[in-house]
Amino acid sequence: MWFPYLLLAIAYLLGSFPTGYLVGRMAGIDIRELGSGSTGATNVWRNVGKLAGITVFVTDFAKGAIAIYMMQSANYLQALLASTFGYTQTTITNNLSLFVIGAGMLALIGHSRPVWLGFKGGKSVATGVGILCMLNWIAAIAAFSIWLATMAIWRTVSISSIAAAAAAPVLMWTLQGDIIYSSFVTVGCIFIIWLHRSNIERILNGTEFSFKTESKP
Repeated sequence: MWFPYLLLAIAYLLGSFPTGYLVGRMAGIDIRELGSGSTGATNVWRNVGKLAGITVFVTDFAKGAIAIYMMQSANYLQALLASTFGYTQTTITNNLSLFVIGAGMLALIGHSRPVWLGFKGGKSVATGVGILCMLNWIAAIAAFSIWLATMAIWRTVSISSIAAAAAAPVLMWTLQGDIIYSSFVTVGCIFIIWLHRSNIERILNGTEFSFKTESKP
């Protein structure tokens, strides 16, 4: 029964892979010293460029998706290892969904609190979208649609991210119906909104970065 715990550790390490920091270093900067100090896609976009920001978003999305898929496939992976190395496997049955949400939560924490960067990373939005997509892709598309609509109106990434994070639990409870996964998405989205507390303060003060204000001459 040790195998799923190994996958939990891998899920945290996946989440903590410092994509934004490494992309910044490749551009000759420490992204933590610029803009909001976040290693997420938005701060990379602002300070390195559009392509770099998209690269970070896609990679961070993949970190969350892989963490969930890996745990969902735990029995298959364990059987593969057992047949290769010749040991007896113990099938995960009743607790698999708990391990799945454990992997998701650790991936979120890993992104925002990466061990490689002194436990200071990003806001876990892209990683959260990847996780949500693996749990319920319809809810993920609906949440992303809300993100796009909000972005079109306010042109502020943090507002769009908070709005999507607030909507995702409602979508999961409505579309999924699974109490374990829906509860996890609720807790995960509260965590993501909490990570945006400095953004919320800047929004209230009128000092938050906006693509609308940046485009003004």
